[in-house]
Amino acid sequence: MPLPPRLPTRRALLVSFALTLGLAPAAQGTTLVARPLDAMIRDADAVALITTPGALDARARWVDGRIVTDLDVSVLETLRGDLPVGPLTLRLPGGTVGRITQHLPGAAAFTPNGTWIVLLRRLPDGAYTVFDLCLGQLPIALDPATRAPVVRPASTAGVTLLPDPRPDPTLAAVSSALQEIPAAGMRVERFAALVRALPR
Repeated sequence: MPLPPRLPTRRALLVSFALTLGLAPAAQGTTLVARPLDAMIRDADAVALITTPGALDARARWVDGRIVTDLDVSVLETLRGDLPVGPLTLRLPGGTVGRITQHLPGAAAFTPNGTWIVLLRRLPDGAYTVFDLCLGQLPIALDPATRAPVVRPASTAGVTLLPDPRPDPTLAAVSSALQEIPAAGMRVERFAALVRALPR
């Protein structure tokens, strides 16, 4: 004798109902297109070597219904674009105003006494932000063997990377040395020379 069909449990019905109504918790994270570094550099408004002070000077505020943080950094050298050497304020997504915190996974994050190469986008009001979130923030570290400063790949923790659906073959032929930074890093001088040699 065949068994009667099994009825769904109450829990299964509740979960199904919650999913239908959109009551399930939203997935958190950021998805970015993993474009070649040289393409990102060409699209950025400026590329600079920057440093942060020992005590970060960050000010969060509301802008158009979202929180942004203005962070003071120092430009040590401009590799592309027309940024003057000296103080610069970066506008970053997220921050805390009062008891409200907004966080964008994958946004550029800076620590005290750090040095980075940043790809920058100029905003309509003239302020600068890091281009392509964390992909536009390349940390500088000392090579353990030579003690020379090297540019490391961007940190992509908490980010889902998708392949670029429209690679530019002409760009790849011109600047293959800057497609991506090796995990071991690239000497800062070499990186700077390659950035300056990229066609505009």
